[in-house]
Amino acid sequence: MQLKSGSRLIVTDAIKKEIQNNNGRLTSIEEIGKLSRDHRIISVGDVTTSNLRNAGIVPFLEVVDLKTKRGEKIYSHEEGSIEIRNEPGTISVDLMIAVKNAISKGARTRIEVDGEEDLAVVPIIYYSICNTVIVYGIPNVGIAMLIVDNDLKKNAEKMLENMPVVNE
Repeated sequence: MQLKSGSRLIVTDAIKKEIQNNNGRLTSIEEIGKLSRDHRIISVGDVTTSNLRNAGIVPFLEVVDLKTKRGEKIYSHEEGSIEIRNEPGTISVDLMIAVKNAISKGARTRIEVDGEEDLAVVPIIYYSICNTVIVYGIPNVGIAMLIVDNDLKKNAEKMLENMPVVNE
């Protein structure tokens, strides 16, 4: 995939439906705690990340936007975080690069998104190693997780390839 900084992938209605059809399963903080002993944990969303941290689970990668579902900015910037822009309904190439670099460098990383962070799950799956556990919130439902495997990676790759690109 040959993309440049400033470009973004548009998440079409068909891709949104595909994402919804491949949602993970509901889980608990306790289950994630057990999995964290043997798996790399990646969190997407402020409430999810905060709940994991409060339970003593430190995610390998955190992707947050510092807001609640109501749009209130109640979370704080953390020094050393990677800050990127990602428009709602899109996956920016800058977000993809930040995810790729964070995963490949192998050190704990926090990405703070100006815009929308929930679609970061797609590039996270694409760049993650198998058996990585991705944890995210489903508003008004609970915490869900995906465990990355080859089928999930192929599906993410297919989605990314089918997204129209807008170059800025």
